[in-house]
Amino acid sequence: MTKGAARKEDTEPKRVLIVDDDDATRRLLRATIEGLSAPYAIYEAADGDAAIEFARRSRPDLALIDIVLPGSGASGVIVCKELCKDSRTKVVVVSGQASEAIIQAALSAGAIAYIRKPFSVDDLRLKLERWLTE
Repeated sequence: MTKGAARKEDTEPKRVLIVDDDDATRRLLRATIEGLSAPYAIYEAADGDAAIEFARRSRPDLALIDIVLPGSGASGVIVCKELCKDSRTKVVVVSGQASEAIIQAALSAGAIAYIRKPFSVDDLRLKLERWLTE
């Protein structure tokens, strides 16, 4: 690399993957991310299988995943485990499932945080800013 040349990672927007079977939740998460100070490339998946396939191809920097993904061969915990295999990807679970066992399963699988639905958009926005700039 020549002096003064930017690395590819420094010039491309960070990739964020939203994984949720609910359209309204995906739209809300997308709008929250779009409201952040920096531009991000946002991708969506409605099921775990599509999320895993996308992650294998595109290596997201951050993934926001639901635990319950009906109609999918991969639950949110399985998706979490798969995405966490890539040390570049930070995984945050955003779910209405709030049992201690499920939260611990997600954190044990490698998630950096567990956000309960319904969530505060302002609180999530602050956390997203931190996770995406670390």
